[in-house]
Amino acid sequence: MEFGIFLNGFIPGPAAHDRASEHLGLRRELDLAIKADKHNWKYVWFGEHHALTEYSHMSAPEVLMGYVAAKTERIHLCTGINSLSPRKEHPVRYAERAAMLDHITEGRFEWGTGRGAGSHEVASFNIMDTNSTKAEWDEVSREIVRMWEQ
Repeated sequence: MEFGIFLNGFIPGPAAHDRASEHLGLRRELDLAIKADKHNWKYVWFGEHHALTEYSHMSAPEVLMGYVAAKTERIHLCTGINSLSPRKEHPVRYAERAAMLDHITEGRFEWGTGRGAGSHEVASFNIMDTNSTKAEWDEVSREIVRMWEQ
């Protein structure tokens, strides 16, 4: 059996609006990932969310993954998920970051991707129609795999 932990940057209640509490909450989640490695857990999944108050404060999971990679030896670091709209970011950047994470973790990086979460989040990037992200994801996910192959 394999065990994993999902980190999202969850900071409940009034603490979600307090800078010191947010910092402490994110540091605690990083510590959980490091402890999971020490206890032979297989995965740590990092969520990616934008413009949310309590549910998730993790807008740049790759930054946290780099930190955890330097402090761990075995645990697989995984995106859960990278949302791929090219209106949010160019697909080459997703491919580059995933490749770099795979290198620095010596093969412990696992890439998870999807269309993104709710309408509030995608609206942060001026994407007003969540249905429009389906065709983008279908195209971009294939492009990224092709970039790695070529």
